[in-house]
Amino acid sequence: MPASTAPEPPAGSRPVPAPERLSASRLPFAATAFDRDAVDRELHDVRAQAAQDPATLVLVLAGGLAPVLGDTLLLVPAAEVPAVPHDPRRPEVYLGRLPGADGARGPQVLLRSVAAPEPGSEDAAAEPFAVPEPLVAAVTACAAGRAGDLRWAGLRELGPVLPVADVSLLVTAQSVGLWHRDHPRCPQCGEPTEVVRSGWARQCRNDDSLHFPRTDPAIIVAVSDGDPDPARERLLLGRSALWKGNRFSTLAGFVEPGESLEQAVVREVAEEAGLVVGDVQYLGSQPWPFPRSLMLGCRAVVHSGAAVPDGQEILELRWFTRVQLREAARTGAVTLPGRVSIAHALIEHWLGEDLPETAW
Repeated sequence: MPASTAPEPPAGSRPVPAPERLSASRLPFAATAFDRDAVDRELHDVRAQAAQDPATLVLVLAGGLAPVLGDTLLLVPAAEVPAVPHDPRRPEVYLGRLPGADGARGPQVLLRSVAAPEPGSEDAAAEPFAVPEPLVAAVTACAAGRAGDLRWAGLRELGPVLPVADVSLLVTAQSVGLWHRDHPRCPQCGEPTEVVRSGWARQCRNDDSLHFPRTDPAIIVAVSDGDPDPARERLLLGRSALWKGNRFSTLAGFVEPGESLEQAVVREVAEEAGLVVGDVQYLGSQPWPFPRSLMLGCRAVVHSGAAVPDGQEILELRWFTRVQLREAARTGAVTLPGRVSIAHALIEHWLGEDLPETAW
């Protein structure tokens, strides 16, 4: 496709003033609303003790689905939930404590998981298993005595609608749960590992090595052409080869070993769009547990080059002024990321106003 040229910003337009950081209210996965109780869980394994406490609650995850009653997560009293059968990929994990009244420590919360459901002819949103599963049955029984309809849904759907405390708990549960699912064996010798430290580490029975949950840092960047006139300044958005339809978003990529955040931004933009950028500024971050990323949000300004997609990861690049982006979003000419994504927050931060919610 023809190159889309971003002019060199006018003389005197740099250095770019440091922008305000992204507001925490714009990052639904970045809320801090429960106590991870990290000291206690490190000193001793609190899972057995928590399971015996009548105040302890259990979050049951069926694959990537969580139980929701009305507009809140359904947490079931531990006494009503059967113990987790031995499964090295789905151990019980101590998540921490919910906030209590007047700053007091609230109830402890355990994660108990079952494999991804295989729905039958029934509606998976109401009952995620074709064959009844004990943990799911316990959730159903608990919901039967309460007001509201029980449904099972994933984090992408629930992120924008659940209370902050629920989202924070669910993000943590999904993150650590997926790590256990994918790492039941020692990466050094291949032998099975034992779950230790309340579910927050695994230790090899063979070589005694200790392994912790993995997080993969990735940059995501709002690239502008640096025009000092807000009416003329343009934002660069790309369409990934993985996306169908007219979905466009900010550029992103993983941080490589030995690379700084700023170096990763410069490299990724050059690789995906053929542009040389600078004035890289960090704006905020949020976890992205699909399966284990930490998204580091930035802005950057084009210094030279013409925007040409690499044709592999990025199939199309488009520049938008603020007027053009508002109109494209309003008419559906482009589909922009939904509110759970930090990309949504980055675009709104540049635009200076709210974007309409999308189904993405």
